[in-house]
Amino acid sequence: MLAFIQTQTDREVQPFVPLTPLVPAKSDSTVESRPTPAPDYKSLLKYFAVRLCVVVTVAVILLGAFELFSYLYLPAAQEAIEPAFIIAEDGNAVEREYVREREQANKVLYHQYVLWRHAPYQGTMLAIDQDGVRRTLHTQCDSTTFTIWMFGDSVMWSAGAPDEGSIPSLVALDYEKAGKPVCIVNYAEKGWSNTQEMVGLIENLKHAARKPDIVLFYDGGTEAFAAYQSDRADVHSNYNAFKDFLDNWGASEKPGFSYFSHTNTYRLLEAIAVKEPFHAEQAKRRVLDTEMLPAAVMENYLQNMDIVKLLAKHYGFRAIFAWYPNLLVGHKQLTLSEQQVLRMETRKVPKLDLMYRAVYQMGRQLKRPDFYYLGDLLDDQKSSLYVGLSHLNVEGDRIVADRLYAILEHPADATDKPSDFTAPLHAEERFDSSKPVQRNPKD
Repeated sequence: MLAFIQTQTDREVQPFVPLTPLVPAKSDSTVESRPTPAPDYKSLLKYFAVRLCVVVTVAVILLGAFELFSYLYLPAAQEAIEPAFIIAEDGNAVEREYVREREQANKVLYHQYVLWRHAPYQGTMLAIDQDGVRRTLHTQCDSTTFTIWMFGDSVMWSAGAPDEGSIPSLVALDYEKAGKPVCIVNYAEKGWSNTQEMVGLIENLKHAARKPDIVLFYDGGTEAFAAYQSDRADVHSNYNAFKDFLDNWGASEKPGFSYFSHTNTYRLLEAIAVKEPFHAEQAKRRVLDTEMLPAAVMENYLQNMDIVKLLAKHYGFRAIFAWYPNLLVGHKQLTLSEQQVLRMETRKVPKLDLMYRAVYQMGRQLKRPDFYYLGDLLDDQKSSLYVGLSHLNVEGDRIVADRLYAILEHPADATDKPSDFTAPLHAEERFDSSKPVQRNPKD
């Protein structure tokens, strides 16, 4: 036992002997002389490049597939220039053919000073000439025929009816039935405000060999719609979009990633985002000025009327202004299809009815011999007439045409009565674009 303990003690006190010497051994010249293998950067780069190409290729394929998917499933662009119109899906063959041609012709081109006009189009039910002017039937134009120029937006253009059912063609038909030859030119254009119409009038007066005997302006809706879009008076439709485009005119020429905003993928994601609840809440929270802004709109219209009056005196024509009826301001008993149109438009454009009613209420108060308020023209009608907020079918256009014919044939009033409308004080301080001036009926 003592021997075992002694043995263990001897083992415990034995010094540690390292396996390797504490002092470096002499170097082996043979080992040192071996060349160190250099990294194969070329192989590494090739390895990385192959995998990068695979990743990029997969990414491009995925982006291309999503871009194609976005193109196929992207919702049709809504009419931005003005509220849209619809025609019943169960319409007859003639209506369906017109809808087909209308969709083909629904393209605008840049036009000097007035910004846009329809592109030329030749169909069986719809024709537009090289100047963007729509065909008018039952009319004959020469150097001696009584001539009427008609201006307005798509309501006067008659977007809901073929050429033979347009308001200008039906007015010409009334003249034809009365045995009175007439030349009627439909200078209306979709989305035009009255200021654009006035500029169009000036341009045509400068270049037309045969000056008009009467110039008719048929307005109302676009005045309210353009103000609703931009919160400004005396602007054209889509003012903000035009302004943004021109403000960033040279952005596409500079290096950057702005081109992404023009892809189908971006547009689809944007369309999806717009449907999110917070966008609807923002629209509901929008505060519309239904006092000062409508007053500025009306003041601008009055100023345009005064300018046209000076042109009429110089060129020897009679100027007539009329405001058309629409679903938001009239009291017509609506049919099921008209109720559908109204629900669709009010859901798509929240609070637009507030602006329409405020502007039309001021138009109703306007008393001038050259101004006709027709906002309630269709109130006693029972049949379906509206195919949009303001657009009418052929039957509706015929009612309007008969009323306009009666106005055109009414002798001009030689006395110029002042307007009963007075713009609110300091309106110009809030709406720079129109700069309305205080009007006083006693002046």
